[in-house]
Amino acid sequence: MAIKDLDLKTLLDIPLWEKVQDELAKLTGTAIITIDFKGNPITKHSCRTDFCSVIRENPISRKRCFRCDALAGLEAVRLGRPYIYLCHCGIVDVAVPVMVGDRYLGAVMFGQVRIPNNDTEAKVERLVSEISSFQAESDTARQDLLEKYQRLPEMEYRRIVAVADTINAMVNYIVDRAVNTENEAMTYRFLLHNSNMHGAHGNQEIQELKNPAVGEIYGGEPELPKSSPVYPAVAYVKNHRHEMVTMSEMAKLCHLSPSYFSRLFRRELGENFINYVNRQKIQWAKEQLRSSNDSVVQIAQELGYMDSSYFISVFKKFEGTTPLVYRQHKYR
Repeated sequence: MAIKDLDLKTLLDIPLWEKVQDELAKLTGTAIITIDFKGNPITKHSCRTDFCSVIRENPISRKRCFRCDALAGLEAVRLGRPYIYLCHCGIVDVAVPVMVGDRYLGAVMFGQVRIPNNDTEAKVERLVSEISSFQAESDTARQDLLEKYQRLPEMEYRRIVAVADTINAMVNYIVDRAVNTENEAMTYRFLLHNSNMHGAHGNQEIQELKNPAVGEIYGGEPELPKSSPVYPAVAYVKNHRHEMVTMSEMAKLCHLSPSYFSRLFRRELGENFINYVNRQKIQWAKEQLRSSNDSVVQIAQELGYMDSSYFISVFKKFEGTTPLVYRQHKYR
């Protein structure tokens, strides 16, 4: 499975997550449900209140609930954090987005609480303008619904924020672990394929990846976490110094759009992709200049530079001198 194919059911292991969700609902005193990106529930409702049970059993008001959930999840994505809001019935709910890179998979929704009237810190907006169209059929039913509403638990705004931060941290941890596992598997599959094509050198790459004593395949640089979405690209560049790879190819390898890959790569590595690739190649060129008698043209071709003059200009940009002068004067 590729990272782009990850979904909530893979990330969360629904039966196990429902058990966690139940305990979390009891601990926080809120109702919790997990939805997909369309607003459809993918888990049961943990500790759903009596009031919301009545509302969600009505076909019309249930659609309003789903619509509120879907809109709240999208708003959480736009804000980049949990979104606290008033639903169509005027009670407080929170959407905690579940993201893989820039892809929105769904949200963990919790709430079904009221904020005390004397809570001056409360900053909650109504998500939709309409009020629920649910109408009880009799005075007795209306009175019963009102009593259920009044029994909704009250929670201070500060506590709601704290619960939102806790659930958000849990979700991010689960997503990071899932992406980390998939990235490791994807990189291993790639290196295994590479070993079949390139023989012993490819097998050495796999052993370096698997051997914790080696640690990582990044030379003397700080290790890039394998959970990083751009890890496969960096691994590919490190193990294919003879190729002149393009950003679009590496974005495809990482299952990311080129624009998002570019932004994420700069954030993770501190420089743009082209600059990173050239800097790596120049480091390898310096090793060859020190340890071999290969000509500058040969080294350039080994590193994928078909135009040796361009290689020389790139080398000079990074080192302030030409490859030949570097070899003659610094490593005579």
